Amino acid sequence: MKLISKAAIVALTSLLITCAPTAPDMKGVDSAITVAEDVVTTNLMPWIEQLAYVRAQDIRVNSEGYEAKELYPANELTRDASVKLVQEAFITMGYTPTTVVLGEGPQAAYNVAAEWRGSTRPQEVVLVAGHLDAFYAGADDNASAVAAMLEIARAVRKHRFARTLRFVAFDLEEFGSVGSTRYIQAGYADDIVAAVVMDLIGYASTEPNSQDDVLGLRLPDVGDFILLIGNANSSEWTQKVTALNHAYGLTKLISVIAPGDGAYFLSSVFMRSDHGVLWYKGIPALFFTDTANFRNPHYHLPTDTPETLDPEFLARNVKAIAAAAALYAEVLP
Repeated sequence: MKLISKAAIVALTSLLITCAPTAPDMKGVDSAITVAEDVVTTNLMPWIEQLAYVRAQDIRVNSEGYEAKELYPANELTRDASVKLVQEAFITMGYTPTTVVLGEGPQAAYNVAAEWRGSTRPQEVVLVAGHLDAFYAGADDNASAVAAMLEIARAVRKHRFARTLRFVAFDLEEFGSVGSTRYIQAGYADDIVAAVVMDLIGYASTEPNSQDDVLGLRLPDVGDFILLIGNANSSEWTQKVTALNHAYGLTKLISVIAPGDGAYFLSSVFMRSDHGVLWYKGIPALFFTDTANFRNPHYHLPTDTPETLDPEFLARNVKAIAAAAALYAEVLP
């Protein structure tokens, strides 16, 4: 997840809607929960540990043109080993992954994708994504999301869906959502009807004052929840996922809806990952995050290692995210 300076903090509360548990149409919820139940949570930390290990051995991405800034160590970004690991993981599960290379030279973006084809509306694609590039070990940012994507990709193979599920590990998010932006510009997102994007979903704390407010959005001062962010275009889906989560008690979730397409200056913090470019395109997208540097003291530092994560918190979040994706993809008998 990219950094936004705290100098940009403004009063934002009036521009946001906190999604209280409402009573939206809950059709398909029970079926979506069956997908969450097939998530094997013990698979998650091993993926994160493997990613952290291969990143330590990996060569650094050419950062020419990307200046290092506060909490932005541009010369410490890796991705090659992560690309290979994700490719091999998909193959092991029975997928035939594709690696879409966009751009030329050392700053080309390598997006790794795999699909579980829908049965009745395969031309409609639900995207499940998280970026694979990382600073240092990048356990929370963003091995946590890559592990979640891989485990959800494994779990859905036990089910039939109306829509196609496409799993994409985007590249060069840390340099400004480069991989996802090029993916959209090249037309690869034209068949996407909805998206679930994850960025840092594994860090939690039960300590008082462990959670900062996010640019004026008042949050609990204990950082033990996952934040779900939607925009006007995904508000109904956001509310339905919120209601689903409350009904089944999957994880401790707080949800908000950014105004409009989320692109207002005052809500720019809510555009900080690959979902932002999807919002710009008008695609309904949900963004799940532990709020990054507003909670995690290891953000973009060498200390962002697997042992700093909360495996139980991560496991609960992945079940909720799996259910959210399954809900839109529509589980079939």
